[in-house]
Amino acid sequence: MSGWDTPAPPAPPAPDQGGQRSYWSQQADPVGPGRLIRRGWRLYRSAPSRFVLIAAITGSLQTLLAIPSLVSAARFAQGMFDAMTDYFGRVLADPEAYRYADQQALQAELEARLRDVQLPGTDLAALTAVGAGLGAAIGLIGVAALSAMALSVAASRPIPMTFAFRLVAARAGLVKPIVALGLGWMAVSWLTLALQSSPDVAAWAGAAGSPRSVLIGSLLSVLAVVVVVGFVVLAIRWALFVPAVLVEALGVGPGLSRAAQLTRGIRIRLALAMAGLLILQALVVTVLATVVGFAVGFSAGSFALGLAAYLAVGLVINLLWAPWLPATLAVAYRDRTLPPEQTAEPTLAPGAKAD
Repeated sequence: MSGWDTPAPPAPPAPDQGGQRSYWSQQADPVGPGRLIRRGWRLYRSAPSRFVLIAAITGSLQTLLAIPSLVSAARFAQGMFDAMTDYFGRVLADPEAYRYADQQALQAELEARLRDVQLPGTDLAALTAVGAGLGAAIGLIGVAALSAMALSVAASRPIPMTFAFRLVAARAGLVKPIVALGLGWMAVSWLTLALQSSPDVAAWAGAAGSPRSVLIGSLLSVLAVVVVVGFVVLAIRWALFVPAVLVEALGVGPGLSRAAQLTRGIRIRLALAMAGLLILQALVVTVLATVVGFAVGFSAGSFALGLAAYLAVGLVINLLWAPWLPATLAVAYRDRTLPPEQTAEPTLAPGAKAD
């Protein structure tokens, strides 16, 4: 397939080996989380321009689709600021009147204004939901294309960028879940916004702080924890789904089964490697973007410019970071499916320049 090394079936295990499912042995599992991350970085570094171009295309499209969400967030922040400023301005203008006023009524008034601020307009809510679904689908397409590029570079036969996207489109085992997840995310986003703006739902949930609202909030928090834990577990179990479908041309069901087979015995190490990359990314983005945002904002005396600088730096770092995880998972896939002599990543010759 386009010069890739098709995984050969492992040699039949001896009766006393317990049925090994990969070329790794119980005595020599070479990949710890740190080493796996470093090998993914070396693979990324061997052809950075190819990876960054794919990440830039999909990231730019996601940014455009996120504009309605950014507008909604900006309106929310401005509305919160205006509501709090107006409330405290009235309190400071006539403190005696508010000192002896009904505190519960004042609190209810403030909460009502804040709730009104949280409700986006119908048109903006629809655009936000559509943008969220399309953005999620494009992000998944980008991950798959980066994985295709990583597999080809690891095989020392880099493919053109356009072929990486064409290969993803040709794999029904990838297209179907990407479309389903995109539509699902769009539906969840729209349902969430619709429930927030529904007066009937607000009346049924009760006022903030009431026993019913506290119970509903607690149940939703527990449900959120369960969903997040389930998502993390499945993401680790099927971490090698994309490389398996790309290389072996599998459908959705066989691809999930193959991914679960390949990650068996290494899921903790994969989880640590994935978590390490994501946590490090969050720290780098937060620190650098915050420093640059504050520096620009204070020097220009403008909150808007500082926020713009923060978002721009965060976007650039995320785009540059995006190929690292697919490259790391491509390394893990090759280690699980190819003999050791075929799994060395390409390296730069002394004095050579990266692509």
